[in-house]
Order: sequence, then C-alpha cells, then structure tokens
Amino acid sequence: RPPSEISTLFQIIQRMATRYRNHDAVKNGKIRIQVLGDLDDDRIPEGTRRELRRLESESEENCRRRTIMEKEENGDGDGDDSHHHHRALTICLAINYGGRADILRAAKNLAQSVANGELPIEALDDEAELSRRMRTSKMPDPDLIVRTGGERRLSNFLLWDAAYAELYFSDVLWPDFDEGELEEALVWYGKRKRRFGGR
Repeated sequence: RPPSEISTLFQIIQRMATRYRNHDAVKNGKIRIQVLGDLDDDRIPEGTRRELRRLESESEENCRRRTIMEKEENGDGDGDDSHHHHRALTICLAINYGGRADILRAAKNLAQSVANGELPIEALDDEAELSRRMRTSKMPDPDLIVRTGGERRLSNFLLWDAAYAELYFSDVLWPDFDEGELEEALVWYGKRKRRFGGR
C-alpha cells in the first residue's frame, strides 16, 4: 500500500480506538478488546499505539471491575477475578499481526526460558508451552475461519491456531458480507464432520 493510504488507515484506527474506548459496552465491562499484533513496531504512529493500548488496558480493567461487582452482588465473595474475560465478549484486533512472526516470537521466548534454566529441555516438545507464549494465548482456537473477497488462502493469519479450523471461502467482499452471508457460512459449518488428527 502507498504511504498515504497507510497513514490514513492508522488515523482511522486511532479515531476508532478512541471512540470505542468511550463506548458504553466497553466502559461497562461488557466488551474486552485484545490487540494481537506487534504495537512496538516503529512504523505504527505513536498516537495510534497509545490509543490502542489504552483501549486494550481500560477494557480489561473494566471487565475485571464488572466481574468483582457481580460476584459481590451475587454473594460469591472470594473476589477472584481471574476469569473476568470469560464474562465479556472479546474482540481481537489483528493490527500489525502475522502468524509466522507470532510463532517465531513464541519459539524464541520458549527457547530463552529453556536456556535460562527456567524450563527443562523437554518443554521444547510441549505444544502448550509454545501456545501460552503466542499473542493469541488468551483466545480459544477458532472452529471456523471465514475468508471473503474470493481469496483462497490464510494469508499468514492464525497459522498456529487454525490447525483444525474449518475454512469457509466466500466470493463476497468484506463490506458486503452481511447477516445472510454469515448465516450461509454457519449452515455450511453445521454440515461439516469435524476431524482432529494427531500431532
């Protein structure tokens, strides 16, 4: 993409992050935002980076507060809020995200933990150890991935996580992918026989 287009896209992302941070659903802890990509990249404007991080952290904190209040109201009492993200809709924003880069980053992190003596060498064979180091570690593996616009590839998206996902391809462009198109995808998915092979 030309630099002017990239600059415009980041301006839009920054404005939308500010707007959603002030949305009632986010402020009331009903929606948690998770940014999957690398926000430390120098190519991301500082204002955009700042707003995305604020949106992510404030939505997380609002969900945590909501869970504590609900537990107190229901007399659950112990105040444990470790699962607060399960009580809210989580929206993942893949901004400056790449599946290969995520796998490499997680693998480096795991190898460093082994080299530092924090984990035994056998940890390198443990998929769970790698998975918990991925940027997607807080979300479940997808059951269905919908690719619009006539493309027939994953394009470096959720490569690790998509191992057993069903892939649905639609010729409809994303802006035109409406409720009816989603219903078609779900009907298609409902007819699939899920198979989970070995490693």
